[in-house]
Amino acid sequence: MGIVRFDQLDYGELISIEQKSIDSKDRPEVSNKFRKLIFFILREGIHRTLSKINSKSNKELFLTKKHTLITICKNGNLYVNYSTQTTDDHKNFVINNIFHQIKEQVTIDTIKDKGVFNQFVCNSKHNNFISLNETVTRQVSQTTSNKGIFIYGLGDYSRVYVAPNISGQRKSFCIDYNYALSSYYKKKFDYENFGLVPEDSYPKLKNTDKPLAIIATYHSDHTRIAKQIFDINPLTIIFIEKPPCVTLDDIKVLSRLFDQGAKIEIGYNRRFIPVNRKVKELIYNEQKVINISVKEILINDNHWYFWTNQGTRITGNLTHWIDLSVFWINGSPIEINLISSPTRDETIALSILFSEGSLVNITVSDKGNSMRGVQEHIEIRTKNETFFIEDYTKFMRIKPNGNKQTKRFLKRIKGHDAMYKHVIQLYEDNDIIQYTKEDLIYTSMTTFYASEMYKNKVRSLKIDDKIKDILQLKYC
Repeated sequence: MGIVRFDQLDYGELISIEQKSIDSKDRPEVSNKFRKLIFFILREGIHRTLSKINSKSNKELFLTKKHTLITICKNGNLYVNYSTQTTDDHKNFVINNIFHQIKEQVTIDTIKDKGVFNQFVCNSKHNNFISLNETVTRQVSQTTSNKGIFIYGLGDYSRVYVAPNISGQRKSFCIDYNYALSSYYKKKFDYENFGLVPEDSYPKLKNTDKPLAIIATYHSDHTRIAKQIFDINPLTIIFIEKPPCVTLDDIKVLSRLFDQGAKIEIGYNRRFIPVNRKVKELIYNEQKVINISVKEILINDNHWYFWTNQGTRITGNLTHWIDLSVFWINGSPIEINLISSPTRDETIALSILFSEGSLVNITVSDKGNSMRGVQEHIEIRTKNETFFIEDYTKFMRIKPNGNKQTKRFLKRIKGHDAMYKHVIQLYEDNDIIQYTKEDLIYTSMTTFYASEMYKNKVRSLKIDDKIKDILQLKYC
């Protein structure tokens, strides 16, 4: 089993392919488009704003998603495979290598559970299936390269935030499960090669002396791809966009890679916001109370963040502010309390107690006006000082003597550019990795257990012993 290219399988006789278009919009329509445009131009700059607009309105990338039913005959038996594709060319299909045996041909309309068409979530409910052998052997690249960037996952984020920050570098391979997107990305951003599955790039990766791999795929892919890359070429600088882990096994695997000397940096961009770095410099060693209120973006129920193998929106979004707390606090999380609304939007109030006495309260919801995108309001209180961050457009510090200092910012800097500048400096041997194994475990364990608490309606959980167990885990 696993995600593979259909054209590389020994599938025997192809009997039929049936497809049916589906509604694939995972974000609601934007209201007040003109006001939103003006706001983002002022707060994020005209270039970044236009990049976002072009990325979302590019007609080359307006692809219809189609439920796809493949029927084959193998060794005299009929088998079917379920998937969702954005092309009708079976040579470019990416599927889960699971083929269910059937007695007679079926059609898409007779399939009651439409969820089986998501090949990226294992929905196999029957034992009567087979996985096929690959017949196409990927050719090992005969040329050795000194350097090169490999990027996995080519969605809006990669086009808007990653591409501009690595434009001057040699770009070896871009990978996405979507053929049209991958081939477009190669031409648009001047990559030497493109592919549909990570394995397409591995022969080239193996023969690159010092590659940089950027992983920005589905969350469930992050750790698996990172381990595969390290096993193939341990000299690779591996940059994993948040969240690095979804499952407890992911955390253990990635922790082991840290122990083995893997060069891993994690993409929590808020660590690179100048204001956040200033706060850490001023109060890292002080006990503190942190209150964070976040207005999240609106997404539809069919958004991939809601897939069962992606964790929850805690894994996808709230993890940002869990990690920011870990960044600011000189201690480890020891207890979590969580209250959630029964609504589908995952309105959540999360409290975290740290070992040195600091307390963090994070409230997230997509309720509120959405014109300004994600909005963050943060209050930090120490014994003698108070700090306020108002959506990174205003920073206020009240000093022990009562004196108030206020700074306002025209642009709302979220740290992406500084983060990728750091990544390129790493790549050029001009910087060191900043994210530690302890950071990984503190953030990922808290995120994982908060997500589990949400799913299982658990209100309170001590996690200090669970964190110690992972920290002390020895690998052979």
